[in-house]
Amino acid sequence: MVQDPGKDATPQDEDVSDTAAAPEDEKAEEDRKVRSDGSQGRSWRERLSAWASREYWRELSWRDLPGLGSTATAWHLRGLWQRGESRFEPGPLGLLGVMLAAMAITMLLLQTGSGGVGGDGAGRADEPVSIPDPPEGELRIMPLGGAATQGSDGDHTWRYHLWSHLTEQEVEFDFVGPHDDLYSLEEEDFGNHDYAAPDFDTDHAARWGSTAQDLADEAARTAAEHEPHYLLLLAGTEDIIAGEGADHALEGIAEIVSTVRVVIGDARFVVGELPEVDGTSDDGRVNSEIELFNMGLVDLAEQLTSSDSPMVVAQTAQDYAPAYDNWDATHPNVRGELKIAAAFADALAEPLGVGDAFPRPLPEFSTGPLTAPEPEYEETEGGLRLSWPAVPGATDYRVVQRRIDPDPDDPFVLPMDVESDDDRRSVTIESLLSGAGYEFVVRPYKGKDEGVESDPLKLVWDDDPPPGPSGVRVRDGGDLVVWDEVEEAGHYEVWVRRLECAPTDHFQRPRDVDRSPRDTDTSTSDTSDADGGGEGPRPTPSEPPRPPRPEPEPTPTPAPSTPPPAPAPDPEPGASCSPRDDRGPGDGEDWHSLGPVEGDPRWRVTVSGPYEVVIRSYRDYVKGGYSTAVVLDGH
Repeated sequence: MVQDPGKDATPQDEDVSDTAAAPEDEKAEEDRKVRSDGSQGRSWRERLSAWASREYWRELSWRDLPGLGSTATAWHLRGLWQRGESRFEPGPLGLLGVMLAAMAITMLLLQTGSGGVGGDGAGRADEPVSIPDPPEGELRIMPLGGAATQGSDGDHTWRYHLWSHLTEQEVEFDFVGPHDDLYSLEEEDFGNHDYAAPDFDTDHAARWGSTAQDLADEAARTAAEHEPHYLLLLAGTEDIIAGEGADHALEGIAEIVSTVRVVIGDARFVVGELPEVDGTSDDGRVNSEIELFNMGLVDLAEQLTSSDSPMVVAQTAQDYAPAYDNWDATHPNVRGELKIAAAFADALAEPLGVGDAFPRPLPEFSTGPLTAPEPEYEETEGGLRLSWPAVPGATDYRVVQRRIDPDPDDPFVLPMDVESDDDRRSVTIESLLSGAGYEFVVRPYKGKDEGVESDPLKLVWDDDPPPGPSGVRVRDGGDLVVWDEVEEAGHYEVWVRRLECAPTDHFQRPRDVDRSPRDTDTSTSDTSDADGGGEGPRPTPSEPPRPPRPEPEPTPTPAPSTPPPAPAPDPEPGASCSPRDDRGPGDGEDWHSLGPVEGDPRWRVTVSGPYEVVIRSYRDYVKGGYSTAVVLDGH
């Protein structure tokens, strides 16, 4: 690329004796300084017009050539080509020839593409520039750019979609470049190869985060090494986001084109427009500069194109919706990749004659990470720990929980951060109900795009049963039942069964005698008149059962296994009552649940009459063991 006329044409470390030895050039030197001072702050269009001026080139001496008149400002390509890594390694004289050829080619291209040298474009040719046919044999295509071209772990990249399209068109081609990798978002480094579809030609010359100016520093050396016929260039967004303007980014594009033509004079260039961004801290300014860049790109292509080395604009910004086509503020998801690839394919097809235009409508692809997580679980002291291998490209995960048994609830996203440990991710879940069945699903995300979720992981949490209560005893004259607290239990359940009563002799009770349940309590004796004669005690109505005391509803509440006991007839006077067998609620008959007991290990008796009582322990939904039975004689 020729030297910018907006910069001082005299190198700072130039030999003063050489300058003094040429007094006849003082006037020309002053003219150049005037042109230099007047060009400060000019846009790329004005500087490009100055480069195209015949007077500018006529008055340049060899000292003005970049890298030849000054050691400090030596053209960077000279150092690059002398590293011994390239097929193209000119010496000092060869480099001079290359520079002169580059300037001649640039002048020729400018005059051919623009129709003249005037800055207003009035001298442009009326006839359009003819486009050369594709070269014979295999086409060498080099994708060149920044983050959008390289892609990150888990991406298809627009390179994949273009490769698929050209392959389907049976175009004989080869992607070329020094790299074949993706950028690792997790490690924040290059060298990742976790492509969403790795079975394609992954060679490229893109670098995540590179500006157009960065790419210009390496473009000629890379082109010399890989000899592409076509360069597909998408760059400039990083320049603008970094705070530079559209002109700065366009200058980088122009430098790439000019320096590559130094080594490949008939290289074809397809340069993509910049899609807008959505979600940066400065969207308004960035998108305004992007709009200026895209307009200027068309003018730049007209200025730099020629019949031997055309520069074509790919309409990659057309119909691009960053809120829908990016996974974050600036980087394309699979929808954005397809739109970029389609635009490059269209430009290659027309006017460059490579393959056909990309078919419309564009195919549908699933966004987000395509690898489903595979969660595992373990019970820890802190709760349930879910863990899974890291998913390529995932920047975040969300864990969805749902109770499926008993009392199913609606699924919800757990409000917790995911922990990272090398190549595994995990969450620890507390406050699960013991004995309940749960279902967990892990959803990976890349930015705002949800990927393929995991299969449901179903489990029953902490289902080891607590032991049955011990130390069950009756107090307060039969009004209270207490027991020892079970450490593993959260609440208890009361079970009762009426005792079986039978008369002890053949005594026939008088018809007019009716005794209350308290009179027939096995803990008291028969109550007749002291003299054993006369009219017996007046009958008294049976005492109705006391209403149950309201108990707080536990969480969860075990449902009674059987209906509450129906009132039973009082035992015969003098009857003996005892448990009917040694079987408890688990395998015996006629047991009834009176519901849960929360809090302290005690139960205020709510039944009247002779009963046996058993207490069962619970931990949430986990049913524990039964206590031994105690007898309520009735009162």
